Amino acid sequence: MSELVRRQRSATQDFVRLLWQPPLWAVPFALFFWLIGTSFSNRFVPYYQASLVLTYTIRLGLWSVTHFVVPRLRLDPDSLSDRARWGVGLYWVAGALVGSLVGGLIVHAAIFPGFLGGPRAVLAWGLFTLLFTTLFAGLNYAVVFYRSAVARGRAVERVRAELAQAELRALRAQINPHFLFNTLNSIACLIAENPRAAEETTTRLAEIFRYALAASERDQARLADELEFLRSYLEIERTRFGSRLRLEEAIEPGLDAVPVPSLLLQPLVENAVRYAVAPRPEGGTVRLSARRDAGRLVVEVSDDGPGFDGDA
Repeated sequence: MSELVRRQRSATQDFVRLLWQPPLWAVPFALFFWLIGTSFSNRFVPYYQASLVLTYTIRLGLWSVTHFVVPRLRLDPDSLSDRARWGVGLYWVAGALVGSLVGGLIVHAAIFPGFLGGPRAVLAWGLFTLLFTTLFAGLNYAVVFYRSAVARGRAVERVRAELAQAELRALRAQINPHFLFNTLNSIACLIAENPRAAEETTTRLAEIFRYALAASERDQARLADELEFLRSYLEIERTRFGSRLRLEEAIEPGLDAVPVPSLLLQPLVENAVRYAVAPRPEGGTVRLSARRDAGRLVVEVSDDGPGFDGDA
């Protein structure tokens, strides 16, 4: 999703909230005014009407600043300094004050005539407006930057997931070209000596590449399918190494249908053949194991090779 589309969607969602939230927010304010009472009315409905008007106009002022003023100033909440954040907060206070002034004029004209009729009323309304709008602006400030922090966290997680997927795709693409060359060379040698073995090896080679092509299009495969793919791979390698390549398996029953990342094990098996079997006259053993441990699937590829030099 592009940044422009995301901002447009956010603006639309905020506008929808602007329509349905004020009727709810107006209730506690109306109750407050009704309980303290004034000379204008002793009925709840006029207070609710006045609170609703004020809530709508103040909320509209905040919404206008958030989605018109701040974007035009190219202010990104993720990159603002502390000083700039205070500046944005002042813009929101200004927007709320304008909304409050408009709301007060509407209340004065339509609901409580004479509402702003004297100096004391204007002063009281000004003090109340300052408190009220600062509260609204502070809430708006907190919500916007909280959303920004959440969005930034999601973006980081998305990048991490994409990086993990890229690393996984890189592992999947690591079927060594030398493997294909060596296999074709082995097939060429077998054609004269053992045509049936040459045919079986050719069939296995086609099967593993067919599986690899299909698996590259999906993220997961059944454990049973992955193990069968590895067996076919090792059978092909056995045409080169013969009895020097040995395979041992310890697969816990009931795990065939468990999903695993596709083609993730093949590079490990290939490395075991390259470093534990190929360089040694006696060859080596590749071990495949799979088991459940504390509700998790544990799959291991190991060998009996010499391992790494601790001083290397």
